[in-house]
Amino acid sequence: MKAVTVMPGVPESLRLRDVPKPSPGPGQVLLRPLKVGVCGTDKEIIEGKYGKAPEGSDYLILGHEALAEVAELGPGVDNVSPGDLVVPTVRRPLNCGLPVDYCPVGRYLEHGIWGLHGHAAEYSVTDAAYLVKVPKEIADIAVLTEPLSVVEKGVELGLNLYQSRLGRRPETALVLGAGPVGLLAAMVLRLAGLSVTAVATRPPDSLKARLVKELGGTYVDAAHEKISGTYDLVVEATGASAVALEGLERLGPGGVEVLLGVYPPGGRLDDVGRLLTDAVLNNKLVVGSVNAGLRHFEAALRHLKEADDRFGGWPKKLITKTATLENYQEAYSWTHDDIKTVLSIE
Repeated sequence: MKAVTVMPGVPESLRLRDVPKPSPGPGQVLLRPLKVGVCGTDKEIIEGKYGKAPEGSDYLILGHEALAEVAELGPGVDNVSPGDLVVPTVRRPLNCGLPVDYCPVGRYLEHGIWGLHGHAAEYSVTDAAYLVKVPKEIADIAVLTEPLSVVEKGVELGLNLYQSRLGRRPETALVLGAGPVGLLAAMVLRLAGLSVTAVATRPPDSLKARLVKELGGTYVDAAHEKISGTYDLVVEATGASAVALEGLERLGPGGVEVLLGVYPPGGRLDDVGRLLTDAVLNNKLVVGSVNAGLRHFEAALRHLKEADDRFGGWPKKLITKTATLENYQEAYSWTHDDIKTVLSIE
C-alpha cells in the first residue's frame, strides 16, 4: 500500500512509499483512512525537529488527524463494526497510570508523531478502545475533530478554573491567532456564549477575519491595530512567546490564560518581571494544554454539528486546501493564507 512517510530527524525526507499493509491484532482494528488533516506538528517532523519511528522501522508514516472507515476487526473487538466512520485518538499510554492526555513525556506513544505509524496511508491499525464514532451527517467536517479536541480540553479548563475561583461564568474572551486552532477556539467560545475578540496579522478583508465575524466575534488586525481592554479568558494559539506574554497582560483580575501553542526558546522579552508581578497581585492563572481525552473528542463532534447548524456550514470553510496521495507534496506546503489542509485518501 502507499503511505506518506518521513525519516524522523532527517530534514526534508518526506516521500510517498510502498509499505506493507498492516493487520489488526487482538483489540485492534484495520482502518481505511478517508481524510487526514495536516498541521504544524507535521511541519516540524518534516523539518527533522521532532518525531520518532516505531521500533524496528526506519520511517514514520505521518498523519495524526484522521477520519477513517473501519475495514476489519481484530480478535475481541465488539465496540465498532466494519463500515463505521470513526476518528482515532492520537496518544497511547505506556504504564502511565494517569489519564492518557496527562501522561508525561516518555510515557506515551502517538500515532504519526512518536513511535506509532499514523494514518496518511491507504490502511492503518489502531486500538479499538481509542475510537470515537462519527455521525454520517458530519462526515465532511469530522477530520477537524482532533485539533478541535485539544481546543475543547483547553477551553474546558479555562471555563472551569475561572468559574471555580470567581464564582461566576466568564463573559469575555481574547483569542490570539487565527489559524485552525485559534478559529476553532473562537467557535467553541461563541457556542459557550462568550463575547470573543480574535487577533491575527491578516487584513480585515481576509478569509480569517471574515470567519471570525461570521461567528459574531470581533477581529483585530495586529499588524495595524493594538489590542485594548482586558478579558476574562485568553486563548493563546500562535506559539509565540511574546504574544503569550501580551495575553497575560490582557487578562483581567482573576482571569485565566490557556496556552495551546508550543513555544521555542529565544527571542527578546521585555519587562517580564512587571507582567509576572501583575499576575500575582491580580490572581491571574496560566495553564497549558496538549492532547485530549475521549470525552473531548466526543465534545468536538457535538460542537462541529452545532456550529454547522448555527453558523451555516461554518466549519467546512476552515478546509482551504485538499490534496490526494498522488499529489501529496501539495498538502505539506504551507502559505500564510491556508487554514486547514486535508489529504484525501478516499
